[in-house]
Amino acid sequence: MKRILFVEDNEVLRQLYGIMLSDESDRWETTTAADGQIAMELLRQAPFDVVASDMQMPGMSGIELLTEVRKLYPQTSRIIISGVSDQAEAADSLHCTHLFIPKPFEVKTLKATLARIVSLDAYLKDDKLRGLAAKMRTLPSFPMIYLDIIREIESPTSSIENIAKIVAKDPAITAKILQVVNSAALGLPEKISDPVEAVQQLGMTTVRSLTLSAQVFSSFKPGQLKHFSADALWTHLMKCADLARTIMRRERAEFTESEDAFTAGMLHDIGQLMLAESLPVEFEKALALAAQEKIPLHEAELEIFGATHTGLAAYLFGLWGLPAAIVEAVAFRYAPEKTDLKKFSALTAVHVANALCDTSEAANLNLDYLEEIGVADRLNDWRDTAAELQSEQQPA
Repeated sequence: MKRILFVEDNEVLRQLYGIMLSDESDRWETTTAADGQIAMELLRQAPFDVVASDMQMPGMSGIELLTEVRKLYPQTSRIIISGVSDQAEAADSLHCTHLFIPKPFEVKTLKATLARIVSLDAYLKDDKLRGLAAKMRTLPSFPMIYLDIIREIESPTSSIENIAKIVAKDPAITAKILQVVNSAALGLPEKISDPVEAVQQLGMTTVRSLTLSAQVFSSFKPGQLKHFSADALWTHLMKCADLARTIMRRERAEFTESEDAFTAGMLHDIGQLMLAESLPVEFEKALALAAQEKIPLHEAELEIFGATHTGLAAYLFGLWGLPAAIVEAVAFRYAPEKTDLKKFSALTAVHVANALCDTSEAANLNLDYLEEIGVADRLNDWRDTAAELQSEQQPA
């Protein structure tokens, strides 16, 4: 039995939420609260698996409430249900929420969202995955600079200059941002050394994603492994992120979904870096096994660790409280058919982009999954897109 708390100041909607899951009373226990203060009191009395809150409420706003929930009850899934139509505002709430559901919505949309959270929760609580995470010397801490950037974006006096000042406080993140902005992919005529120019060129979503990935890269310093290169990993992540976002845009996905795909693409193989640093001997065995048997790395990892680097990364991002769409795209990148989300999504884009960006991964493209969600006919167009991006990224 899972427990869900709906927080809504509109009495009619509270009553509606109270009966929405009545036909699933064997799976969900539903509680409602009229405002954030009442919600916090209920949370203090007993834990909830999910808190779903309106964004704009008198007193404590939904974002303020879920920020507190994130801090005090990090294992609780957090959903914003709001009539806010501004995609930018929805995107800026990502630091405290897992999912955003716009009003009005259908009951089946809510049920699908909850099913998605439950399947992801079950994945992250797998004993073998948790056992692998426990073997890590340390797990990277959530980059507080990420929250500083989010707060600056939300500020009425927000500016590129202020965001660049925040970025400049961390040399490792600054170095990564300058590395990306000066890469062949952007094709800029002159080299950029000013963080302000870099932030302006890259855009805020890219900067936020780089902040998350750079945190892991700066935290770990893997030794020299025969079959592993951190630089090659970084190049692959950038290519995959760019292609995943481009695929989403060409399929006319919403802004937040496209940016989720970019972030997931940037993060999906970070678990390799974690294994290379904390368990280098065992990870080298997995790499060697994959090379000798000509099998995908994740299959070799299952033999060596009982879990995979994608699972490890998803576990970390779940602890960080990243949006469910991002964690899901990382967790199920090799097996998208295992999710309850049977439609084109950030997961689809990352699954396809990863396969198309690395020829050794091509065998992992799940054609049955693409057929099931009705997008298999788009594959050739996505291949062309990948080729276009690849040609743009070649040095002049």
